[in-house]
Amino acid sequence: MTQFPRRTFLGATAGALAASSLPSAFSANETIGVGLIGAGNRGSALLKALLQVPGVEIRAICDVDPAALERGIKAVEAAGRKRPVGSTDGSWKEILKADGVDAIVSAIPVDLHARCYLDAIAAGKDLYGEKPMCLTRADLDAVVKATRESKQIVQIGHQRRADPHFIEPIAAVHSGEIGELVEGRILWSNSWGPLYGWFGRRERSGDWIVEQAVHNWDVLNWAVGSAPVKAMALGRDDLFREHQPDRNVHDYYSGVIEYPGGVFVNIIHSWTAPTKFNEEYTRLIGKTGGVDFNSGVFSYRPDQKKADRQLGGPVTDNTLLSVAAFANSVRTRSEPVCTVEHGRAAVLACLLVRASVDARAAVTMDQVS
Repeated sequence: MTQFPRRTFLGATAGALAASSLPSAFSANETIGVGLIGAGNRGSALLKALLQVPGVEIRAICDVDPAALERGIKAVEAAGRKRPVGSTDGSWKEILKADGVDAIVSAIPVDLHARCYLDAIAAGKDLYGEKPMCLTRADLDAVVKATRESKQIVQIGHQRRADPHFIEPIAAVHSGEIGELVEGRILWSNSWGPLYGWFGRRERSGDWIVEQAVHNWDVLNWAVGSAPVKAMALGRDDLFREHQPDRNVHDYYSGVIEYPGGVFVNIIHSWTAPTKFNEEYTRLIGKTGGVDFNSGVFSYRPDQKKADRQLGGPVTDNTLLSVAAFANSVRTRSEPVCTVEHGRAAVLACLLVRASVDARAAVTMDQVS
């Protein structure tokens, strides 16, 4: 069985909570100069958040789409900030060399992640890299190795790890709030798609099994305290080919995934949902109760005679919390809330499920490449 260090899954909750708070104002000489690579949908959300973090200045933006690049530049100017350098260089080399860029924030298609992240680390830049971290075990290992051999802060963009709405419920699970863990449940029931373009190409997105479900597997790895060891899953990749002939992602699959200690997770992931069935959740159930991580609600077995309760407070802008935590790590040179080990483990869980869907048979983690 593949072994993972325990710190891959368990974070120092107090430290994570502290990092999730917005830092106070900083003097000019503490300003972090950021270069944004990718100003599309996710990049725009990250840019909006970065503009709210004290002590961060957007000094350069790169996007191969001139229209997206210009929107990003105008967003910076509209916030009353100095116009950043702009580049349409698809190799992002210009941004890595731009004056005053201390850190890179990257939001580009998944197949480009490994090369971009390795280039940023080699250039001596701190890095906030969107998830999924990479698409193969070899690339995952390369990014982990490069990070640990460098002096750079590298945070993977699993924004829920910076959010008290998730941190507090997971801490309660670790303290035994729901008893011995038995089962998990993941649902992605999407009515707002399918999405086309690079999302529909497995070699670019990793399949929905990776690109979207990586959120949920990161939360369950974190909560359970380990990686899954085995998967049995089936799916279909032929549902929307009439609209995208070269589409090769699974727009429906379901399976059962095993964690150590007899914890089993059922997942259903679909892009065929009617409007009223549109929902997403990640849940974990133990012998005495269970938790819905999206709502933070804990519910208990009748024999416990305990009322339902909510932990973690209201839903927050966890993208803002995540980039603020990154800025804090850059400034203090402290371990980020989501490490490259966390990112690697989340993707490996996805690749395990995908391998089982492909094989139409049970697959163990040691078989994943």
